[in-house]
Amino acid sequence: MVSSMTNCCIAVIAEDDTDCKAVRKIVHRVLGTNISTKPWAAKGCSTLKGKLSAKLELMSKDGCNAFVIIHDLDRNPQNNSLNNEAILRKRLETITSGIQAVNKHICIPIEELEAWFWCDPKVVQHIGQGKGKAHPNPHLISQPKEKLIHLSIGENRKPRYSTNMNVELANILDLDLCSARCPSFRCLVDFLQTL
Repeated sequence: MVSSMTNCCIAVIAEDDTDCKAVRKIVHRVLGTNISTKPWAAKGCSTLKGKLSAKLELMSKDGCNAFVIIHDLDRNPQNNSLNNEAILRKRLETITSGIQAVNKHICIPIEELEAWFWCDPKVVQHIGQGKGKAHPNPHLISQPKEKLIHLSIGENRKPRYSTNMNVELANILDLDLCSARCPSFRCLVDFLQTL
C-alpha cells in the first residue's frame, strides 16, 4: 500500500494513447485529481509486452510507486475466439515479476476497453444520439469498438465516435454501474481504492 495518497504516483500503461487517457480519467475520478499519473502508450500489444519490463523499471526510478497495466484480451484472427485470459495474465505477470512494486494491477478488459462503455445507458445514448441500448454483460460483446462506431453513424452516414472520445466517455461513465457489469473494471477500481 502506498503510504500516503499525496505521495502516490501511478504509472498508467496501455497499448495506445486513448486507452491511457481514458484510464487516467478513471483514476482521477476514483482517487481525485491530486493523484499524479504518468502514462506510457506502447503503440501496440507486441510493443507493450516487449518493452514492459524495462519501462516499469524506468518509471519506478522516475517516481512511480503504483502501476496499472491495461492489455486488451484480443480475438484470435484464425477462429475469431477470444484468446485465453489466464495465459495472457500469466505472461504479463512473468514480464512484470522483476519490478519491486507491490502496488501493481494488470487489467485485462475483455476484447477491448470500449466494452466498458456499453454498460452505461447514458454513454450509449450519448454516442448513439438517442439510439442504442446498454448491455448488461458488455464483456460478451464482440468487437465493442466497431459497434460503437456503427452506433454513432448519423443521417450523413458518417460515424461520430472515434477512440479520441474515450476520455470524454470515461468522464460521464457511471462507475458503480460499470463496476457491477464489467469484472475487469471492478477489479481496477478495487485496486485503486487500496492505494
